[in-house]
Amino acid sequence: MSSAFVVTTSSGYEGEGKRDIRKILSPAKVRKLFFKGNLYVETDMTQERAIKALREVETYCIGRIYPVSSEISINASRESIESIYTSISKMDGLTEEDTFRVNCTRRGSHDFSSRDIEVTVGRRLEEETGAVVDLENPSKTVVVQVFQDTVYLGVAPTEHLLVKKIRRFRKYPRGERPFTRAEFKLREALKAFGLEVEADFEVLDIGAAPGGWTKTLAGMARRVVAVDPADLHPSLREMPNVVHIRSRAEDLPEDIGEFDLLTNDMNISPQESAKVMNALSGRLKEGAAAIMTVKFVTRARRRHIREASEILEERYEDIHVRRMPHNRNEATLFMRKK
Repeated sequence: MSSAFVVTTSSGYEGEGKRDIRKILSPAKVRKLFFKGNLYVETDMTQERAIKALREVETYCIGRIYPVSSEISINASRESIESIYTSISKMDGLTEEDTFRVNCTRRGSHDFSSRDIEVTVGRRLEEETGAVVDLENPSKTVVVQVFQDTVYLGVAPTEHLLVKKIRRFRKYPRGERPFTRAEFKLREALKAFGLEVEADFEVLDIGAAPGGWTKTLAGMARRVVAVDPADLHPSLREMPNVVHIRSRAEDLPEDIGEFDLLTNDMNISPQESAKVMNALSGRLKEGAAAIMTVKFVTRARRRHIREASEILEERYEDIHVRRMPHNRNEATLFMRKK
């Protein structure tokens, strides 16, 4: 009997993870999932045999292994929880003699949380199957792996959920972890769109944490207002022209002034991000520039760009799109306030 798994790897080592899995589970089909550090694996081995092989062999970049048996499509609304439950209820996985828990990992932007899925699906399964929820020591685990509009589901013995120690991580030169990689992205964008940040500019940077864009902009502009509920890098505290507002971009106070430039690197869906940009257009001076990254939360890259651009056209003009070398999983938009 064949089996399938969602496997996590250290980011940047997906290729090495694929090679390891193909050797251990030969023959096996392995493909990258759209979010970094995730693989989908199919093998002719039984689930038990595959897990045993993966457990016994030392690996370096493979992390968690989730047995799955079904793939469904959803949307971002809360109604998708019902679709997830319906699909799980059709699986022959739980009986009244079992104890279980629901383990959900959600990636992307939705109107529900992982906890919402775990509680709702767990309660419904308990009512329908007679199995009892046990969060501490369940005999079985209901696996829910959400990748924006695709969900992988499974019901497996809890011992078949495998956690391996990752021994190899992406290496960066000293002081150049993702904090400064974000700087590279912004510098590439400014150069690609021919935008010069003047010394007297007032800049609004939303989705700022940990502060790579803020740091770059603070070295060019008079003032940068960095907006994010999360902490910024400690080095930014020493910059007198940086103001950190611990808030969501949608909840900004009214008295923060007008801006010459708006930058947005928020990790949310393209449509949501574009709507936030429109809501903030009133904070910009006439003809002010704006830069926004479009996160490719699914493989429909052109659709994401198109949908974001159509929303932005309500408040912005002269919209240009570029793909930057430093990140192939997003596009960058440049625009000016109408």
